[in-house]
Amino acid sequence: MTVQQNAAPAPHAAVPAIPFRRDDGAMGPALAGGGAGVLVVSLLAIAAVWYLRRRFNLHAGAAGGKRLVRVVESTRLGPRTLLSVVEFDGTRYLVAQGEHGVTCLAEKPLAPQEAP
Repeated sequence: MTVQQNAAPAPHAAVPAIPFRRDDGAMGPALAGGGAGVLVVSLLAIAAVWYLRRRFNLHAGAAGGKRLVRVVESTRLGPRTLLSVVEFDGTRYLVAQGEHGVTCLAEKPLAPQEAP
């Protein structure tokens, strides 16, 4: 059995080339557009947080009111050890903070003239 093969393919009409845009390697406009988008989203997030804090009266600290806890003084004893004097509810506490947690070393009631 013999199989006949076509020696030359049938002539086809000229197919137009696929259009494309050449890349000149410049990423400037793409990065500038992305950077502007990140900036706009960041500003919107900051504005939303600011609005919610004002709307629900959420402030970082009790600026206008009396504070319940006050750190009188802190001293670093080493790279991971801190010694602090803390006032709370009319009492001063000597507190040590280290690698293994926080320990109350001493407590002393405030004298009437020391009370804030």
